[in-house]
Amino acid sequence: MNAVNVMNFVRQIDERCENSTENLLALTKKQMQLVKEYDINCTFLMQYDVLCDENFVSMFKEQASDKIEYGIWYEIVEPMTSACGIPYRSEEGWKWDWHIIPGFSMAYTPRQREQLIEETMRKFREVFGYYPKSIASWLIDTHTLNYLSEHYDISVAAICRDQANTDAYTLLGGYFNQAYYPSKNNIFTPAQNKEMQTDIPVFRLLGPSPIHNYDEQKYCSEEFGANTLRAPYTLEPYFYMGSNSEAVDWMFDCYYGEESLGFAYAQIGQENSFYKRGQKVLDGTRMQIEKLLKRGDVTFMKMSETGEAYKAFSGGSTAATSVVALKNFDSVDVQSVFYDCKNYTANLFRYEDKIFFRSLYLFDERKKEHYIEDTCTTFDAVYENLPIVDTKWCSAEDKKQNGLMIETSGKVFDAKKLEDGVLRSDFGEDFVVFYEDRIEIKAKSMLLYKNSVRADATISDSDITFTYKGSNYALHLDGGKLSYDGDNIIFTADGDVMTLSFKRN
Repeated sequence: MNAVNVMNFVRQIDERCENSTENLLALTKKQMQLVKEYDINCTFLMQYDVLCDENFVSMFKEQASDKIEYGIWYEIVEPMTSACGIPYRSEEGWKWDWHIIPGFSMAYTPRQREQLIEETMRKFREVFGYYPKSIASWLIDTHTLNYLSEHYDISVAAICRDQANTDAYTLLGGYFNQAYYPSKNNIFTPAQNKEMQTDIPVFRLLGPSPIHNYDEQKYCSEEFGANTLRAPYTLEPYFYMGSNSEAVDWMFDCYYGEESLGFAYAQIGQENSFYKRGQKVLDGTRMQIEKLLKRGDVTFMKMSETGEAYKAFSGGSTAATSVVALKNFDSVDVQSVFYDCKNYTANLFRYEDKIFFRSLYLFDERKKEHYIEDTCTTFDAVYENLPIVDTKWCSAEDKKQNGLMIETSGKVFDAKKLEDGVLRSDFGEDFVVFYEDRIEIKAKSMLLYKNSVRADATISDSDITFTYKGSNYALHLDGGKLSYDGDNIIFTADGDVMTLSFKRN
């Protein structure tokens, strides 16, 4: 299945700008006109303050149709907290504030979070006569999602792509794209067992680039990467990649033309706060819609429909998916394969003649979100999984000597489905096969560079044991032995194939 959500996020006020309510409404009306022009399924997600504004409400009611879904964009605003008798702690004195405190649910106590979501659902039903099926935000805390699962018939939720301290939201080592069923302990971590999962699939927003989203400019040519305004590397039509026709063609080819293991997904659209360059937002969205219609192999869905489609596809537990880039939009010679499943996420990467794991993170459903019981009291909020390999923090000068190196005279690789949930990449005589419980690698040896290990690590003959922020876990090697080469770790094969698996202590 190839699915796309045209999803626009709607705010009523942005006090960073003059006359924001008038301008936010004007862009939202144009976004509505655009999707109705193409008669496609789409979703508008409304912040609480939108539900309190008669001009917005009357427009949405007038434009309602069976192809347009209305749902919740869940940032916390002053009218919402006031309705609950909770202080809104904006240092700027604003009624909407993009900072974690007071703009996101983890900044409130668990009981306050319940009050806030109850008020939001009450208000939505008061306005539209029914409860919403869809909710999204840059960040949603785990307690809130669990509460929604227990008390409301929510079909789908969505949170931001992986990023490091962008707007004070840090999400590292998560499911790259598509969807997963989160642990009851952590919205950012897929559950390994059904009894531990929240039965609301969580999607990732914004259509991240499978090459550049992870570490942005490290593998960019000077021409492509010199202008920092070209980041973020997503399908957002306001920014460079989402507004460049050739780049969008490449992104859609990666998402829908390469192997996805049966469920490909992208979210397009834009928040209305970019109204100062609203025509660019509209032109980029139009261009993306027309490209997808021309492709003919992608289904436009309401957000809740995509959640229900994923439930049917996955059978009620997290299904393995992949996002593959076998060629690059930029001139730099790289390839990238993201494989995600309920146990881990991995990124196989080729840069010129080097084939290596750029990232490898373990998922553990027992690992609790930092804020599941406590409020966030810091400027930023951090969501992360358990790092095994992570080259994001390596310098650009290290890009030929980082990660878990498999091949130093690498050939171009491919990516193909072997069976449900199993992905294989071949490069010459060697290969990598991703299974949901292990990774098989044909190579005589591998080298894990110390600069790519964020956790404390020790080795035995067959295990690298990690300690990271109170969690203990291990990467287990079958078919080979481990040893040190200075500070780096060598994997030496006993035969043709080494197998990597995981231990959670």
